[in-house]
Amino acid sequence: MNSINARDIEIHPHKTIISLYESNIPVETIALQLDLSIEEINDAICKYQEINKVKEESVIQVSKVPKLGMLLVETVFDIESAIKDAQMRTWYNLKVKSQFNISQEKTQELLENFIGTNVTLVILHVDLVCSTDLSMNLPLKRLVPIIQAFTQEMSLVIEAYGGYVLKYVGDAIICFFFTEKDDLYLPCTNAVACAHSMITIIQEGMNTILESNGYTDLGVRIGIDIGENAIVQYGLRPETVTITENLTNTVATNQNYEKRCDGVSNDKNVRKKNGITVHKKPYLDILGYTINIASKMTSFARPNQIIIGEEVYRNLDIQTNRKFKKLNIKNLDWNYLNNATGNTYELYVNNDDNQR
Repeated sequence: MNSINARDIEIHPHKTIISLYESNIPVETIALQLDLSIEEINDAICKYQEINKVKEESVIQVSKVPKLGMLLVETVFDIESAIKDAQMRTWYNLKVKSQFNISQEKTQELLENFIGTNVTLVILHVDLVCSTDLSMNLPLKRLVPIIQAFTQEMSLVIEAYGGYVLKYVGDAIICFFFTEKDDLYLPCTNAVACAHSMITIIQEGMNTILESNGYTDLGVRIGIDIGENAIVQYGLRPETVTITENLTNTVATNQNYEKRCDGVSNDKNVRKKNGITVHKKPYLDILGYTINIASKMTSFARPNQIIIGEEVYRNLDIQTNRKFKKLNIKNLDWNYLNNATGNTYELYVNNDDNQR
C-alpha cells in the first residue's frame, strides 16, 4: 500500500479535509499540506458542519442503548479511505505535532445509564506488540508520537464499528460493544470485523508511514469475548462547565448541568468558583469475568492474530467462522470453564491467510 499522494487527494479532497479537521489539525496546516486555499478549507468544513447539524436534528432517541452496534457495520465501512486517513494522521503525528484528542466522555455518559446493573457486552482487548522494545530503543520524543498515533487510530476504528473505548492501559486498549437480548450476532460480528480492520489499518496504514520514516513495523494482538459485566463506580471525575456571566439569564453551556452563577448548590459534588461550575460526575468502570478472559486470551496471540472465545464463535455466521480454527490450549495456562457446560472454555484463532 503506497502512502497518500496527489492523486488520492484529488479523488477524495472533501474526505481528506474532514479527516484532518476531525483530528484537530489547524486549518492553515491542512491548506498547506493539500495545496488549497484557507477559504476552500473553511468552505468544506462549513458544509460538513451544516450536514451534521441536519443529521443530529433528525435523530430520535428511542433507547438509551446505542443502535450503531446493532447494524452490520462491515457492509458500510470504507477500509480504503480509512487506510489513507490513517496514513495522513500518522504522518502528521510524526512530522508536525504529536497529539491525541479523543475523549472518553461519551463512554462515561453512556455507562451512567447502567450504573449498578449487569449488562451483556462484547469485550475487545487490543495490545501493541513489542512496545517494551520500542521504549528501550527509542527516545521518548520519538516514542510518544507512535503510541499516540496507535491509540488514536485504534480508537477511531472502534468508534466506526459502533464500539466504545473503556480505557487505555499503557499500550493496550479495552473497548466494548453493546448487545441486545435477542441478537448477539451483530455485536459479535462487528467486534470481529473491527479487529480485522484494526490489523489492516496497522499493516497498510500506519506501517507504510512508519517504514518510510525509518521506524520498525507495529503489530497487535487482539482478544474478544462476550458475557455479563457489572457497571461499577470508582470515585468521581471532575467536569468543568463554563458559566456565561454577562447575560441576563445566566446558563451553563452544558445543558445537562445547568446552574445559576449566583446562589449555592445543594449538591455536595458541585462547587462554584470565579464563574465556573465544577460538577463531579461518577467515574465508571466495567467489572467481570469477560474482561479477564479477553485480556488473558490476548496474551496467547501471535502478532496480528485475533483470538475469540467460544461464545463469540458460536454467535458468528458460518462464513466468518471459517476464518477461525480451534486453538490447541493443552499447553497453555488456561483454566477457564464454560459456566453452561462445565467444560474448558474453548478458544479460536484466526487463520493467518484470511486477514484481508
